[in-house]
Amino acid sequence: MNVFIKSINLLLAFLMIGSATLNAQQMQMPQPAPAKNVTDNELEQFVEVAKEFQEISVATDRMLFAKLEEVGMSGQRFQEIMMARQNPNAPEVELTPLEESTIENMQSFLQQLSMSMQQQQIKAVENSELSEQRFQGIAMALQTDQQLAERFQVLIDQ
Repeated sequence: MNVFIKSINLLLAFLMIGSATLNAQQMQMPQPAPAKNVTDNELEQFVEVAKEFQEISVATDRMLFAKLEEVGMSGQRFQEIMMARQNPNAPEVELTPLEESTIENMQSFLQQLSMSMQQQQIKAVENSELSEQRFQGIAMALQTDQQLAERFQVLIDQ
């Protein structure tokens, strides 16, 4: 389980870098309001998509770790560097010239990986019965609606 959490943290670290442009675009678009009156069928569809997202995430993690191994950098070191770059309050991480070069060379790969992951996620939502806006609304509602979160947890645990 600890390895899983670390891989998710690593994935999040590199996604922050690769999605800066997408975040800027999303700020211009109005965000959907949290969904109300989520039906059992909608929640079941949401759970199925969430499970697909997890599968996509695991596959993406594997590709990232394989690439890091190929370039000779540990996942832990990569995460340390990426987190320091994302957090202006973090202490500066000293990089060797090889690490600096590796990070520079990884940027394109990370962007491609991020875009591929996002495309797969969009396709998963499109293949469900939920609209993208409804999916996002349910995701937002899960953060604030305790009853919905409990219903979600029961379904995800099955």
